[in-house]
Amino acid sequence: MVGATAAIALANLPIRIALIESIDPTIGSTDSAYSSSSYDQRAVALSAASVSIYKTMGLWPQIEPLATAIKSIHISDKGRFGFTRLNANDHSLDALGQVIPLDQTGPILWKAIKDRSNISLFCPAKIIKVDPKEQSKNNIVIHLEVEGYDGHKREQEKVPIDERGNVNINGKLLLAADGTFSNLAKLARIETTRTSYNQHAVIANITPEKPHNNRAFERFTEQGPLALLPLGQNRMSLVWCQSEQNAHTVMQLKDQPFLDALQLAFGYRLGCIIKVGTRVEYPLALHLPEKTFAERLLLIGNSAHTLHPIAGQGFNLGLRDIAALVDVIDKAIQSNQDYGDATFLERYQQQRQSDWQQTISATDSLVRLFSSQFFPLTKLRGPALALVDKVPVLKKKIAEAAMGFSGESAGLTRGLVSKMSNRVEV
Repeated sequence: MVGATAAIALANLPIRIALIESIDPTIGSTDSAYSSSSYDQRAVALSAASVSIYKTMGLWPQIEPLATAIKSIHISDKGRFGFTRLNANDHSLDALGQVIPLDQTGPILWKAIKDRSNISLFCPAKIIKVDPKEQSKNNIVIHLEVEGYDGHKREQEKVPIDERGNVNINGKLLLAADGTFSNLAKLARIETTRTSYNQHAVIANITPEKPHNNRAFERFTEQGPLALLPLGQNRMSLVWCQSEQNAHTVMQLKDQPFLDALQLAFGYRLGCIIKVGTRVEYPLALHLPEKTFAERLLLIGNSAHTLHPIAGQGFNLGLRDIAALVDVIDKAIQSNQDYGDATFLERYQQQRQSDWQQTISATDSLVRLFSSQFFPLTKLRGPALALVDKVPVLKKKIAEAAMGFSGESAGLTRGLVSKMSNRVEV
């Protein structure tokens, strides 16, 4: 999702882009959308700022019919009286965010990629070697094993092929959007620090007895945070964080015992929980690289920062990175600067540092504060939530952070398209 979004966003600039994808999304599909509408489809929450980014990119009209609005968020601490409520109406907005199904959003991005004449798609393809020093000091050369090359509107392009039949391509900058355990980061010898939260997340879709009415819930429990996001057909996407041992235990439960355990943790704000789908479990940790760039290589998305899902900020932080990157590359092109050299990448990293630090620190602090069973902290959490609910200034700051509007906004976030988007590359 991050790599595809980055390619489409950058395609508005007068540059040529190669998108390298290892998995063909059409394999195994039974329809032209490459997607399913199953009960178990996975979802991600977009902040209001992320929705603005997709609107500016011109993709929101296709995504919006799939989306479910988050009109309010209810935050509570199990066993404590205090709670906080965030409402879109308080900020003159239709929604605080939107929840989108990944399997149906992917094909929309895929089509947009194929429609961009300055994106060349290599899929399925695998990067086997990266060399920033080949040919010239202003390029990075990538060696690919390619099963398919779709040049679509650029059939006349000459792509160099080595003696083994592999494709070699070069460019000013390589964006590594290959996830938490980034192979490109390893190739660039970038070390990553992993800090375990000693929690596992159990992911599933559930159906409550009562209508969710576009409400999202964040509930802190003794085991860890529990989040419910609204979906279509009155389903909700569950992210239930708990200790590793307890997660293994609940994963083994049959449907009704699982629902009983979930009901005990969440309560009855939505009545009885009457259905649960397939469950998935994965460990939670904070992954941070020692730096986000190497020679002509920049980490984005989960490769640059993998966060705890407590506040749903990981993917949204990645989208803000993309919006900022579009701005700085746009300015670099206008001033005839090299947007792949170390000076430029250092400047980009410094520009993003404040947002990274605030988001990572806030997420990490929330996990530790609400997972702690240290008595003085547990005693204060309820009153703290109640205080936030009664103080408009505090609620506004929390809501702005959740919506992605707490820091400096890039052009895509503010609805601004590059002035150079209509220029043709020479």
